[in-house]
Amino acid sequence: MRNILFFFLCLALCSNVFAQSAETRAKFYGQPSPPKTADTSPRVPELPPFSPDFSIDLAWNSRNMREGWTRCDGPTGTLQAEFSESGAYLGFWGAYDFTDRVNRKWRFQDTRFYAGFSMDFINAGTLGPVTVDLSWTYNHYLDHTTDDNGEIGLTLALNQLIQKDRWLAGAAISVNHNYDDEETWLDLAGRVIFPLDDDARKSIVTTLHLYWGDTAKLQGLTNHDVDGNAFYATVLQTEFEWKLTAHLRLAPYLAFSYAPDRRARHAAQTDPMNSAGILWAGIHLVWQF
Repeated sequence: MRNILFFFLCLALCSNVFAQSAETRAKFYGQPSPPKTADTSPRVPELPPFSPDFSIDLAWNSRNMREGWTRCDGPTGTLQAEFSESGAYLGFWGAYDFTDRVNRKWRFQDTRFYAGFSMDFINAGTLGPVTVDLSWTYNHYLDHTTDDNGEIGLTLALNQLIQKDRWLAGAAISVNHNYDDEETWLDLAGRVIFPLDDDARKSIVTTLHLYWGDTAKLQGLTNHDVDGNAFYATVLQTEFEWKLTAHLRLAPYLAFSYAPDRRARHAAQTDPMNSAGILWAGIHLVWQF
């Protein structure tokens, strides 16, 4: 009789242990416990949280420069607004000519509408994240609508190419094609950031751009004075970036443009709005939400 009672007692203890083994697996190995009853209700996949970013950039510039060439040789105000979410972005950029007193109206003379998608690849070892960006831009000119055109661009960027205790360097290459004017050009860029304080609220940011354009690009920008491929512009810009708050940034800058190729330099000297070397300045006020 005692043997029979001992047998049933051991069976009960073992049953209790095995009944808790599913919870033990779930706790230590991440395996879910089997449901007590079958659940036949449809499963709705969980979507990532919607948290878009929005930024506004207001700027005053002593002249309107684009890719090393002057679009307006007088004081210009610019507005850029961009909306982005999960790598996709949509934006507007417009330039207002303060010197156009005859036709001055509250509208932009030079505008861009752009959209694109960027993706980060973080498994880049010591080089930091690699960013690939594909974009589309539509250029609209209020006084010269026949010059409206569209372009596509592909950018490969290494924002953390070199990272030290007191400075950070990055590099990027961009390939652009204007499919209306049949123009193709490259932008080779480098950037160095020097934080001035421990929390990086104040920094010196220096950027260098080297532009290479094909025959159509150079001819279109220089009234057909240049024939052939050339590194037609180098732009060096230094700005003092001051993060006033978590969402507000102030950035005065000083920039210099130079035409390294002799043909582009000669064409720039004959153009009324350009020259071999151009110095200009401005200030940006950026809100990020």
